[in-house]
Amino acid sequence: MQTGSIQISDIPSEVLRALTERAQEQGKTPADYVRELIEADILASRPLAEILAPIREDFVKSGMTEDEFDALIEEERQALWEEKPGHAN
Repeated sequence: MQTGSIQISDIPSEVLRALTERAQEQGKTPADYVRELIEADILASRPLAEILAPIREDFVKSGMTEDEFDALIEEERQALWEEKPGHAN
């Protein structure tokens, strides 16, 4: 993957200050924070099928059937339910 950089000018000082504060709250540099915002926006615009493609591919490679997958999900759901206070058998 190629990387590059961009420079943005004419950002009002109050916006830049708020951006810096928001980044610091998350333990990030302003550049990292802005990069993640851009990546999240781009990712959000991708079709769901494209996002899920690697997951589907791994599922096929696993050899697990849909019924086995459904059973696994149900077992985990039940285990989580039983861990909640007041829901134990």
